[in-house]
Amino acid sequence: MSTYAVSDLHGHYNLFLRGLKEIAFSDDDYLWCLGDAIDRGPDGIKILEHIMKHNNMDMLIGNHECMMLNSVSATGKAIANGDDANLWLNYNGGDLTFLQYEELFDEERIELLNWLRNRYVIKTLTVNDQDFCLTHSFYHSNCENKTFNELSYYEVWRITWASIWRHDPDTHAEDIYPDYPYNFILGHVPVHRIRESIDRDENWNRLKAYHHNNVVNIDGGCGMGFNGFDNGAIFLRLDDMKEFGVRFENAGE
Repeated sequence: MSTYAVSDLHGHYNLFLRGLKEIAFSDDDYLWCLGDAIDRGPDGIKILEHIMKHNNMDMLIGNHECMMLNSVSATGKAIANGDDANLWLNYNGGDLTFLQYEELFDEERIELLNWLRNRYVIKTLTVNDQDFCLTHSFYHSNCENKTFNELSYYEVWRITWASIWRHDPDTHAEDIYPDYPYNFILGHVPVHRIRESIDRDENWNRLKAYHHNNVVNIDGGCGMGFNGFDNGAIFLRLDDMKEFGVRFENAGE
């Protein structure tokens, strides 16, 4: 049995399926998606449904799932007029997800929303005697192993939006990770962007996880779609920290 993590698939269902094939994912394995399974790509709802229907898969809430849950109607109606609706639909690619969401029956929407609200925001686990903390982006000790339903709007917002690699005042976070005894696995900011704008690395365009002290970022840039860069999904096997980079094959993925 192996434990895998992947993050920021952003609606690229075919790429997700190719990744599962690449890692030879079996019923004996377990996969954690670290949020942002939806938006920007066309098939985010398919990814959510796939994970929901498999007992050996689970996911964390990312900032895009947070926006969705704070936008759509809790009744299951195909309505998106909540507090984050404008931010989600008009500025973060939520319109593509909502189009697919509208095609579901009311009871399917309710099932999906109830499942999402009960997903973890931060998850700790031990693999091969190594302690890991999985989060979409940031961390707070009081929020460990708690679900979206158990936390306040601000707590979820901070954990899913704040990053040590973002510099705008609203989303910048201090590098607190070395203060905690975990190997942190997260996403949220594409590894290419970190290498290019933070490290000024001339060799920034590569689909490889980004390592910083006790933090590993595995956002491979799916949110950028097929654009000629070396981007895609990074599947990380926690048992031995082996990476599997799954690249876009064509613009249809």
